Amino acid sequence: MKILLSVFLFAICLLLISWRPGDANLAKGPKGKKTYDKVCSPCHSADAKGIPSFSPALSGSKIVLGPGNKLIRVLLKGSAELKNYPNRNNKNEMPAQVDLKDRRIANLLTYIRNNFGNKAPAITADEVKLERTKL
Repeated sequence: MKILLSVFLFAICLLLISWRPGDANLAKGPKGKKTYDKVCSPCHSADAKGIPSFSPALSGSKIVLGPGNKLIRVLLKGSAELKNYPNRNNKNEMPAQVDLKDRRIANLLTYIRNNFGNKAPAITADEVKLERTKL
């Protein structure tokens, strides 16, 4: 009985060590909403539909729904990352968001990728960190 209890407690310890808070809800990205409201919505609008001829819609965006590394670079470098992007006709230049922490960027991008009618894989802080090293 003691052996069984020891094995059970050991398994619980392993589970707790390997679990990271927030992973279960990462795909929903609720933490990213506050950052979106503060940093993104003034230009992209609260519903992510953008402002015609000023800032692009994030809802249904090929960049938002495309490869995560490209989206991360757009956030870290701003509009400069899109200088050769076809059909770019917005007058507004998005500033680079290099001051945001990796986890905050991951939460923000995951929120955008899974709201406003979008459905795309979550972005992790490790992915943001990797792209940041490439700048």
